[in-house]
Amino acid sequence: MSVATTVPGTDEHTASPATPGPPITRLIAPGDPQPVHTAVRTTDSRTAITRGLAEYVLQVRGESENGRSLSFQKVFENWARPEDQAEYPSAIAYTTTMGTYDASRLTSFPSTSQQIPVPDGRYVVTPADYVVPVTLEVWSTDDEERMGLVALLEDAFNPHVGQGRYGFTLELPHYYNVRASFEPTQMGYVDDEASAMSGNRNAIFMLEATMPIVRLVTFPSTKPSHKLAEIGPDVIVENC
Repeated sequence: MSVATTVPGTDEHTASPATPGPPITRLIAPGDPQPVHTAVRTTDSRTAITRGLAEYVLQVRGESENGRSLSFQKVFENWARPEDQAEYPSAIAYTTTMGTYDASRLTSFPSTSQQIPVPDGRYVVTPADYVVPVTLEVWSTDDEERMGLVALLEDAFNPHVGQGRYGFTLELPHYYNVRASFEPTQMGYVDDEASAMSGNRNAIFMLEATMPIVRLVTFPSTKPSHKLAEIGPDVIVENC
């Protein structure tokens, strides 16, 4: 099966976010400039990951070899509520296991490149990475649509093939504008008696997500405590 995929993060496509309000998550390409951190944090780390994945998947567009348009009507960052109206195809990003804090990457003293732009001026400190398995469940209504959506996501989850990178990286404006990496680990169909009776054709992707935990801190400015009073054969230093 051949699927033409539009990769989000280019000028080819702009989609509505999974949750209302700009800005939305964007795909990072190899060679993109380093992120500019912000003081915006509207989620915790776990929700930052599922929201980012949901917003990314909602932006993916494609077309099957027979001309069928492929995209998601809705993508949820958590289980839908009973009052949410079903629209197909749809997807949901969620976690079912505990994430881990990996403190092996300790940051050094912050530099000016890790400073939030003025007037905030605080520094970004990363005490640990948060690593968690994420599930993306795809809901469709027929076999052809499911097959096309899975092929679409397989492309979208490895958008930079041949550039020495497995998986993909997203910039998360809802969590300090940090970048999270995602690596697909498993995929399968859900075919059982219940799904056959309901007419659902579902698939599940498993991914491992990693993102930095951020703390914003204020450091006092450093001022010299000595001044040079005289330069000669003997250097004299006078306390301030």
